[in-house]
Amino acid sequence: MSGKIEHTASYLKRQLREAADPEFRRSQTRFFREPVRVLGVRTAEVRRISTAAAKQYTAARLEFDQILDIADQLWTTGAVEERILAVLMLGKFGSQLEPSHWQHLDGWVDSLTNWAETDALCSELLAPLLKKRTSQVKQLASWTRSRNRWRRRAAAVALVPLARQGELHEAAFAICDRLADDRDDMVEKAIGWLLKEISRTQPKRVAAYLLENVRRLSRTTIRYACEKLPVNLRAEVMSA
Repeated sequence: MSGKIEHTASYLKRQLREAADPEFRRSQTRFFREPVRVLGVRTAEVRRISTAAAKQYTAARLEFDQILDIADQLWTTGAVEERILAVLMLGKFGSQLEPSHWQHLDGWVDSLTNWAETDALCSELLAPLLKKRTSQVKQLASWTRSRNRWRRRAAAVALVPLARQGELHEAAFAICDRLADDRDDMVEKAIGWLLKEISRTQPKRVAAYLLENVRRLSRTTIRYACEKLPVNLRAEVMSA
């Protein structure tokens, strides 16, 4: 049974607002094309708050679902820093994530509004779940046809941490195939990023894939994907 905790959702929201910097808040909006709700809290401070909260939850022996409930309360408010705090907190208990939590987090995907939330959710929570049960990767395929641009981006970004580790490359190429004709710039950059991570261990295969699909992929995707290729391969692809 858990003990009483200070780091409730309302307490965490107050901490974020106390750490907000109005000048930084104004500068934050330059990083987003779409309207976003930002508080003006620097990422390092969000991480510090998440670490303090996780330490108390551990000491109080909170069950994972109790922590998830606090995270839900942060997520539903819609402020970028509150959502990233929710993700970072849960990420510190990643060993307790189970495939059964996928459906819950899938609901979060529906409400994504920008690349920062999307990439945090994918790297901290979705990728670890995919690593635990690789069969769950097949669910990403349907995301590539979503009307929600952030769900389509998530289909690629959720595989980025695994591709960087040399894992699930076949699944990653399959997702790239499904998104190759997508002309949303947030998706173009996502598949370019995914291919770039694969190129760390399979540069020749990525170069061959880019050359084979040069007419389908956008120049944005190709440029991102080439960033880590050897000079000779990059030159061959970029000149195609």
